[in-house]
Amino acid sequence: MALYNLEVSDNIMRFQPNLSYYTKIIIFLCLIGICFLVVPFLNIGYDVKRFAYFIGAGVSCYVIYDFLFVVKVTMIFDRNTRKVYKKVPGIYTKTLMAFEEVKLVNDTSYGTLTYHIGAKSNYFVKNYAISDTFSNNKKGQQRQEEFEITILDPLMEFIK
Repeated sequence: MALYNLEVSDNIMRFQPNLSYYTKIIIFLCLIGICFLVVPFLNIGYDVKRFAYFIGAGVSCYVIYDFLFVVKVTMIFDRNTRKVYKKVPGIYTKTLMAFEEVKLVNDTSYGTLTYHIGAKSNYFVKNYAISDTFSNNKKGQQRQEEFEITILDPLMEFIK
């Protein structure tokens, strides 16, 4: 599926749970463009321009962080080693847990649903998000159902 960049082969299943952040990044890039391309030509005070540049620099740092460390994260489930990996391309690959320890956790904090995986022994202490947040409106429930069909069902079948 394109939304999660799902790849399933005989021994490896991988997907990127946060690809929906791309729309947020595009919106913030437009805000950065306004801050740095439009503000210099406005007839406003020097302090207001400086404040706009400061906001633009902060949003730029936020976009770079999201692009490198949130959107590009890939969850890898490997049948050969029977382990789950979290990979940030070009930076690191971290072994999270073995297949036998995987427990699916539904997190409903802040009024939205997020799916996490955690080790059975301490899944309340350390767990890893495998989905974006799903709100309680019609569109959020539709996205949740789509995620459950395209990612969760094959994932639970894959790790058995």
